[in-house]
Amino acid sequence: SFPYTLGRIEHGFKMRPDLVATDNQRPPREYLKRLYFDTCVHDDTALQYLIDTCGADRLMLGTDYPFPLGEQEPGSHIRRMQLDDTERQRLLSGTALDWLQVDASRFA
Repeated sequence: SFPYTLGRIEHGFKMRPDLVATDNQRPPREYLKRLYFDTCVHDDTALQYLIDTCGADRLMLGTDYPFPLGEQEPGSHIRRMQLDDTERQRLLSGTALDWLQVDASRFA
C-alpha cells in the first residue's frame, strides 16, 4: 500500500516535519527504488500506477498464493494489458530472476 499512499506521506514529510524523523532528509519517494512490489492488484489502473511510480524493474508477478484471491491463471492480467514487451517480461519474470540472481537461460 506504500506506493498508493505516497502523496499523503510526502505531504506529511514536507508540511509536518514535527511528525517525521528530523535527522532524515531523504524524501519518501526515494525509498521506492529500495523496495519491491507484487503485481497482484486486480486492476489495470492500479498496475499502471505501480509501473509508472515504481518502475517495472521493481515489480514482480504476484499470485497471492496460498490464499484464494489470486488470479485464476497467474500473469493473465499482465498479458492482457497494453504493455511493451520489455515491461511485460520484467513483470512476468525478469525482475524476480534478477532479484534471485538466476539467469533466464536456465529455463530455456
